Formats: sequence, C-alpha cells, structure tokens
Amino acid sequence: MKVIYSCYWGSYLAVVAASLHLGLIDFDKYNKDNIITLTMFDKIKNEELGELFFIGTDAGEREVYVMGSKSSGEILQKTFKGIAQIYGFRNDLVCFINLNAYVNGLLFLGVFFHKSLGFNKTGIKLILKGIEKNYNAIKKVVQNVKNEPIYEVTDTEGGAI
Repeated sequence: MKVIYSCYWGSYLAVVAASLHLGLIDFDKYNKDNIITLTMFDKIKNEELGELFFIGTDAGEREVYVMGSKSSGEILQKTFKGIAQIYGFRNDLVCFINLNAYVNGLLFLGVFFHKSLGFNKTGIKLILKGIEKNYNAIKKVVQNVKNEPIYEVTDTEGGAI
C-alpha cells in the first residue's frame, strides 16, 4: 500500500503528517525544533507541486509519500481512485490523504510572508504556529490512516506475493 499525504504546498502539513506516521517526530508532543529539521520541511518548490516525494516505509511496509497539490487535493483523490478502477486495481492500494482542510490563516500568512515577501524568520514562526494550532487534528488523521488494515496481495493459490 502507498500512503500519500498531500497539502497545498506539500512541505508543511503533509511533511508533518508523514513524519508522525513514520515516528520521525514525537506523536504526543508538538516540538517546533524537531519539525524544522525534518528532511522535506519547507523544501518543495512551486515547480515540484504534483510530484511524489518518498519519505519512508512504516512498520506495516506501507510506503509513505508527500505531495503538494495546491487546491487540487479532492480532484487528485478522485483521480487515484479512478485510475485504480480503470486498471482493475484495488482501491486500497493507494491511500491519498488531502490535508488542505487543516490549512489555517496562520499557516497561509506564514507561507505568504516566507515565500512571497522574503520575511523568512517571521514566515517560519507563523507557519509553525499554524501547524501547532492543528497538530492534534493532524495526529487524529494520521492515527486513522495507521489503523487501516494492511492488505496482503496474494497469488491465485493464496500465497503471499
């Protein structure tokens, strides 16, 4: 199974969610210093939106990715399901999580200050405050994804592939 966490920019909420999923940051305690040091935090450029970035593999062997999708998260979610249907794949092979509902004013303002105006220090502070504001909600989303059963692909004789 592939798990894709997506948000508007891809390198903020999606990176935090993927890192929580993989245990790269503390699930129970928000720590801005740990978030800033995440590999993909604040690294996805505008021209890379729509690309998948591999973050790691969880204990259940699910591959975890992040993606920036601007406001197309719902469209991409339908697209992944449609492609699976067209090619006869199971719908549960790709789990696409659109985190755009958790973008708040602080996060949006922080990205504007940081990327558009070049006020990096102020922008990052606002981004981190925006993430902190919705940290518990993001944790719930991640926990729901992690609680999904892991399906094993089998061959026609019932053996694992």
